Amino acid sequence: MEKGVCFTGIPSAEELAKAPGVPARSEMNKGPVAVIECVQEIPCNPCEAACPSGAITVGSDITKLPVLDAEKCIGCGNCLAHCPGLAITLVNVNYSETEAAVSFPFEYLPLPKVGDEVNAVNRGGEAVCKGNVLSVRMPQSYKQTCIVTIAIPKKYVEDVRSMELPIKRALPEPAAKKEIDKSSLICRCEELTQADIEKAIEEGATTLDGVKKHSRAGMGLCQGKSCERLVARIIAEKTGQKVENLLPATHRPPVRPIRLKVVDDDADIE
Repeated sequence: MEKGVCFTGIPSAEELAKAPGVPARSEMNKGPVAVIECVQEIPCNPCEAACPSGAITVGSDITKLPVLDAEKCIGCGNCLAHCPGLAITLVNVNYSETEAAVSFPFEYLPLPKVGDEVNAVNRGGEAVCKGNVLSVRMPQSYKQTCIVTIAIPKKYVEDVRSMELPIKRALPEPAAKKEIDKSSLICRCEELTQADIEKAIEEGATTLDGVKKHSRAGMGLCQGKSCERLVARIIAEKTGQKVENLLPATHRPPVRPIRLKVVDDDADIE
């Protein structure tokens, strides 16, 4: 089995093929449609709430993967900025005879400008082709995340999911250093703040598994999906290690009760 998002941070082709939020290519060919590359069952459903046409369904059990009804999708892109995992893009295969348009959330500065030529990248951040910026917009409903749309050659439409930072323009001067609010929530599932994580490090934890054992960061329902990268950054800053050298924490699927009948057909208790 090809290694997937738990091992590399990038969903595998096998995981994407099974994801109920990824439309078939035939559905993409009909017009602009959301592509939801969510492959892990974590407690999350902002995409469902953001969709005005009811095209996205998660259900009452918010750990289920989002299901996309491509026929209902109107290509508005509201879901892109609301996805905390930045796992949704909007694909328009028929932008022109030779080009497709891909819209994606972008949370870096400086922002590109309309008309810029940029390096379009795949899920792993590798440049695959050139792209031209068609629009840069900040949704009124979610102003913290910008949505960038670029035009790319059609043959790369299933590969391109973002763009490189347009560093050809000068970066803004850094703002004056502010005191960090260590009450910021890092692990939502276990309600742990940055101060809690730093305390675990001060007590001797220098790895993700070590911090997990000291503080329970990553032991919640999402198994570190939301906090592991933040915890890794804090460990790196406090210990002088490089983030890329930190091994991922041990992940275990959430335990759920099941009926005895499922594991033993002869069980008397349902």
